[in-house]
Amino acid sequence: MRPLAGRAGSGRAVLRTLFPALLVALLGAGAVLGWNWLAHPRLDRLSPLVVEAGGMVSLEGRNFGAQRGDSRVEVDGVAPTSSSYLSWADGRIDLRLPPGSESGLVYVVTRHGRSNAKLFLNRARLPVAARGEGQGGSGPFISSISAEKGTIGSLLTISGLNFGSNRESSAILFAWSPEGTGTGLEDRGGEGAYVTNAEVDLGYESWSDKEIGVRVPDGASSGSLFVQTAAGRSNAVYFAVSGLPGQKRYKDRRSYSLSYSVSITKVKAGASNDLWLWVPRPVQSASQHRARVLGQDPLPFVPDYRGTSLYDFKDLASGKDLTVSQAYLVQTWAVETEVDPTKIAKPENPPPLMAAYTAGDDLVPAQAPEVQALAKKIIQGEKNPWRQSRLVWDWLVKNVSWSASAEGRRVVPALQGRAADSVTWALAASSLLRAAGVPALPVLGYLVDPSRAAVRHAWVEFYIYGLGWVPMDPVLGSGVSPGGFPTAFEDRGRYFGNLDNRHLAFSRGSTSLEPMAQNGRHASPQRPMALQSFYEEASGELEAYSSFWSEVEISGLY
Repeated sequence: MRPLAGRAGSGRAVLRTLFPALLVALLGAGAVLGWNWLAHPRLDRLSPLVVEAGGMVSLEGRNFGAQRGDSRVEVDGVAPTSSSYLSWADGRIDLRLPPGSESGLVYVVTRHGRSNAKLFLNRARLPVAARGEGQGGSGPFISSISAEKGTIGSLLTISGLNFGSNRESSAILFAWSPEGTGTGLEDRGGEGAYVTNAEVDLGYESWSDKEIGVRVPDGASSGSLFVQTAAGRSNAVYFAVSGLPGQKRYKDRRSYSLSYSVSITKVKAGASNDLWLWVPRPVQSASQHRARVLGQDPLPFVPDYRGTSLYDFKDLASGKDLTVSQAYLVQTWAVETEVDPTKIAKPENPPPLMAAYTAGDDLVPAQAPEVQALAKKIIQGEKNPWRQSRLVWDWLVKNVSWSASAEGRRVVPALQGRAADSVTWALAASSLLRAAGVPALPVLGYLVDPSRAAVRHAWVEFYIYGLGWVPMDPVLGSGVSPGGFPTAFEDRGRYFGNLDNRHLAFSRGSTSLEPMAQNGRHASPQRPMALQSFYEEASGELEAYSSFWSEVEISGLY
């Protein structure tokens, strides 16, 4: 045993001898890494952003170095010749761009690394309008964005040309990834790679031909950003989604082919009349990522009006029947959410939706004294929106019973009687959340089981700044199975913050439609598939008719 002890002692002696040298080496390496980080070049501004090739541009920033030496500027991957540099200082570089420079990214490269990028635009490559700026066949072009990164819900200003004087059907496309928000795993395969603000998000704050104010939408990830207009798609600009209090992931894609119809019979009418039908369309959102029309017979008067297809039938004849048929392919994803409540920040400049969806209305009476008092009792002074939402969930699943016969969409009586159907339950949950100060929406649609049977259903989404819309289904969470629906989650508690891919949404929030005629007569089906103010409007000498709105039929599941 003694020889072993002797060797161990000598080993400790060696370590004592080497330790100071090792410590010095480690400290030296750390100092080098720290110095490199502190000395890393930073590019803050290009002036001007738009210039002809061969023109002069100034780069402003820090850590460029007092002299150029072996450092360089790269323009669209090309380093200018030495004669191109007019001056070089630690905070500013002036150079003349090479004659053949294309629009592209500009970097400063020193021995301490490569800077961040700024976009240079070659004036010769900008689209030119045929009849004045913003008109004719020229497409949109992004020259700059107000920030290179931001969180979900933050405001971004996009500057450029040819965006159009108003938005109409134009949109800002942000990268979207099935792995979730902020991951940067951009799918470049086409339509499914992007997400935009839905109308319900109130995400477009300003739109002009040269500048757009837009909120970073629910589901956005780091990647390419575009402006999409009727004239085409703009150049791409990279935008990083950051500062999130958690992650939302989109998993287990499922596609449904579905159809439904409206039948009009027993028409009794005079010579001049109109019948308008507002037929709901499946919504598009970050989790219901695609809703593509497969067929519409007849074609609608307005294909997409506030989430509906609008039909106008003129001068119906007595005794003549008509049918409106719809077919869609809808792609849904399961939603999986992880949140650190302590990282949820209160926004300095909150998005408009936060005020809009904490206010009450006829369907979501968050302002009712009974709802306010109950919400106050439930949350017990809790200020964190995630924890507030969980307290509302816990109270609902414990205290409210589901009843298919408890229809009526009247929230206060349902809360007082502690019984509600799925729609009223979603309205009650939204009311309590809004009363607590958490933006919330009722969602109406269907549950689809593996046998392709579809059951009308409703659930809820609440909004967390920095994360976006978060789903919860308190009906399924309470242990109920409407229509015998087999739940996808064995642990029903997962329906708070998560959602399976068996939910098909036809409306998020409620839609207030404007009448088409001054004295129109309005009607809605007894069991609506979407929350909208009415579905039918009759005017003129249309004295009577019968309508039948079918259930959704699932013809394929992929």
